[in-house]
Amino acid sequence: MKKYVLAAVGLFIKFFSAHGQDIQFSQFYAAPLYQNPAFAGSAHIWRFAAHNRLQWPGIRSTLTSSSLSRFTTAYISADGYSEKYKSGFGLIAMRDWQAGSTLASTEIGALYSYEIDLSPTFTLRPGLQASYAQRSIDYSRLRFPQDFNDQTGYTGNTYAEFGSAIRRYADISSGLLLYSDKLWGGLSFHHINRPNQSMLGEVARLPMKYAITGGYKFHLKDRKYLAYLERTGEVTLTPTIHYKAQGKSDQTDVGLYLIYDQLMAGLWYRGIPFKKLASNLHNNESIVILMGWKYEGWSIGYSYDFVVSKLATVRAGGAHELNITYLYNKSKHRKPMKRLPCPSLF
Repeated sequence: MKKYVLAAVGLFIKFFSAHGQDIQFSQFYAAPLYQNPAFAGSAHIWRFAAHNRLQWPGIRSTLTSSSLSRFTTAYISADGYSEKYKSGFGLIAMRDWQAGSTLASTEIGALYSYEIDLSPTFTLRPGLQASYAQRSIDYSRLRFPQDFNDQTGYTGNTYAEFGSAIRRYADISSGLLLYSDKLWGGLSFHHINRPNQSMLGEVARLPMKYAITGGYKFHLKDRKYLAYLERTGEVTLTPTIHYKAQGKSDQTDVGLYLIYDQLMAGLWYRGIPFKKLASNLHNNESIVILMGWKYEGWSIGYSYDFVVSKLATVRAGGAHELNITYLYNKSKHRKPMKRLPCPSLF
């Protein structure tokens, strides 16, 4: 009987983990250390970030004891820069809950990057990340067909005795960034060692993920037709692209970010419209809107994903993301450093 239970659990994991794909953030620029380890220390001052994503809160499930089958992710990070050693250091911690905490994962990572001045214009930053990860599943929260009957409905979990299963593993990632004061491009590789994440005693290696990101910042305040903005702070428009691929899945984020003094607004699209997942199913996922604001060293951003795929027919509820970032500069008189032109409010 146990093998049937494990088979059912395997199907559950397969459904809810989407073939082991990584979590993706709509505000990917606001969680730079998760995007690419080469971003560690890129602010050249201390940076602390807290990020939360609530995805598809409207989907209901009968597979678990939770009434909601939503995906929730919490992420925090801290990074700094050593001018003496031209090095960036960072720490990240992330926790993800799926299907009412039935399936959960935790990751804690340390990051290092080194800054190389190729010329007065361009800077290169290679980076490395080493992480400890853990995945767990709670059998007591699962529901099986034999747990129900026609008379009384749900009769109780018949396999709660199996308790929980946990899988722990090490994970290695690396990345590279090239940037000037207006242009940047990056390449990252995650799960280079392809760790085994199976909790069923088999071998199920996590596919390696690679991502390409880039963009260009236009300074609009310098334009003659916007001369009336002369007394404001930063006025920039930044088109960006972020492509990631893992296993048989890939996805692209394309969008624009507008910064006007202390405010940020963004609009972008996630998907690959010319790619078909099936004969009548295009790779369209969502349209994302963003609003952000900063005050002194603090910045806050909120985004919402409008689902445009066929998932919209089940009223999934899109996705909410909230980011809070704090930048601490203990020295008010240090010389200015060259900063990445990525969309940001610092």
